[in-house]
Amino acid sequence: MSTFNINRFSQALKCQFLVLRKTWIRLFGIFTLVMFMADLFFTRVQGTQYDTLINSFPTEEVIRTYTNHVEASFAFGMIFFCFSMLFGASFLFSGMKDTRKRSAFLLWPVSNLEKYTINLLLSVLWLAVITIGAYLLADGLRVLIDWLTGRIVIWGPLKPFANALGPAPAEHWQMAWMLLAWIFYTHSLYIVGGTLFRRQQFLLTSCTIVLVAILLTMLLNQIDWNSMDIEFVTGTWDEKTKTYTQTFHPLFYILNTAVTLLIFVHYWASYKLFTRMQVINNKWLNV
Repeated sequence: MSTFNINRFSQALKCQFLVLRKTWIRLFGIFTLVMFMADLFFTRVQGTQYDTLINSFPTEEVIRTYTNHVEASFAFGMIFFCFSMLFGASFLFSGMKDTRKRSAFLLWPVSNLEKYTINLLLSVLWLAVITIGAYLLADGLRVLIDWLTGRIVIWGPLKPFANALGPAPAEHWQMAWMLLAWIFYTHSLYIVGGTLFRRQQFLLTSCTIVLVAILLTMLLNQIDWNSMDIEFVTGTWDEKTKTYTQTFHPLFYILNTAVTLLIFVHYWASYKLFTRMQVINNKWLNV
């Protein structure tokens, strides 16, 4: 059997999607309900009441304040999206908890690489689509209620996206690299945890990360960093040109390169752990 065949892969992906369609519908409903309730909380519960705004402030102030409330709900949606990505990563193989389901999936006439890629696409990319769709639907329902109750209509995604598409600040690419590297590094940790642990994947992965972080912090605190005089990022202000220049220490590049490489190592380790899964396994670990 070839390692990867696109026709065989597409048929298996379609089959797995149909098998899990009830799970996707349930998650979509739960996500929509959570974000819709959050929208109502930020626009109708917290902050100054809408009737007070209308009676006490001019129209411009009402629009500005209500826009801030909507942006708060958008910020919650972004945080919820991040958690849903970690949730999806940790539940990469959650559909293989019992022997019957493990047997049905592992005995598929497709290669291990195709099986792993199918679960990765559905648990990460498709869950991202579901989360975004749930947010848009929840925001649409909130806008509909605002319109029916006579409030001003402000769509959640429009204002933040307008700011993002506006003039970009003079940011260094190194900072964007560092941010993306650590985001995908954390996500890759949950990918490994979702493959390694057979039960309670999200909880056990989170506890393991917290425990390792505490131990690592205790270890690093034993080092006298002040004597090393290391500053990863330094800046200077030029009075003549009125510009601020940042300088990055070589260790900054070394650390972020190591983090970036570890992302690929974690995905490779996750795949290797998957290839070692057995049909009959009553242990907490998939090894």
